[in-house]
Amino acid sequence: MLTLIESHKGKVEAHRDLEVSLLRAWRKRQARIVSFRPDSVEMPIHHNGRFWFGSRPPNRDDTTPRYWNPFGAYREKGNLRIAVEINVPIDSNKKRAKGFFARDMETGAVYLMHDGGVGGGQKGVSKHNFLWWSDARLAPIVSEQGETRLGIVVAPVKSLSTPDHIARFIQKVIDFKQATKDGETDSPQARREQGTFKDYYDEFTGKKRRRRVAEIEYISRHGDIVRALQEWRQRRTKSHEKIVKNAYVDLGVQAQGTLRELYEVKTNSDRQTLYSAIGQVFVHDESSGKCRRFLVLPSGDRIPDDVSRALKRASIGVLRFRLEANNVRILK
Repeated sequence: MLTLIESHKGKVEAHRDLEVSLLRAWRKRQARIVSFRPDSVEMPIHHNGRFWFGSRPPNRDDTTPRYWNPFGAYREKGNLRIAVEINVPIDSNKKRAKGFFARDMETGAVYLMHDGGVGGGQKGVSKHNFLWWSDARLAPIVSEQGETRLGIVVAPVKSLSTPDHIARFIQKVIDFKQATKDGETDSPQARREQGTFKDYYDEFTGKKRRRRVAEIEYISRHGDIVRALQEWRQRRTKSHEKIVKNAYVDLGVQAQGTLRELYEVKTNSDRQTLYSAIGQVFVHDESSGKCRRFLVLPSGDRIPDDVSRALKRASIGVLRFRLEANNVRILK
């Protein structure tokens, strides 16, 4: 799980590691004019002959002090143009700034993140369009308050591979902006695909706003949910039926050695979770269509309409559970 780095100290350390990783590889240094609408500024930049980056520390006089990190394609003459900025607020995580840092709780590795909101003032250059065009995969990042923010993993901040990851991200933004300029993102088919992606993105982000504490409680009580499901089904078991389970099957019902019912418990109804659950019940059903399959989901979680239709086509039923103070209630 990736968690948001929120402390001043944590951000300073992460930014320092990022700069060191880039400076080791992009050793050439110049003072150049960097252009951004509507202004320009002279500043020291570092480059490798192909890409450049600059960095300015937070200004305490700003409303939202932040690291200013412009990146772009290098050229020997003329002003340098910014392809993308990855700016990180130092004392907050306001989403107006597109960059932030996250830590992998399992490995301790720290990553530079970007929410996909590339700018440039050009028609068609937008967050949704970039995410659609680039096939970016958004990772959920959990804050200390249990809220979730989505972001693209740009690069580890302390790795020999950091410059390569940064370079690929810069080039991807440049290519997207060129594709937009060339009209590739404005065809009727492209607009339809963008609309579908926007619907998916909005649905995904809406679901991810659920308080993390509730999600953690569902996860921590997974065993209680399975036991409640077992007790619920046991009360309906006939003499020739047997309740079974293993590492891959939350609960099953056998009759004469054949699996007749299969239950998969999930702690949320996010789209990716449902995709996984549907795949699991198909993989573990070896009855050639003779097994009734069920997903067991939290009460109140909405299933996307297209997934609901798919469940009906596949004859996969849905049961609901509700956590109560000292027990779990299985609902039909």
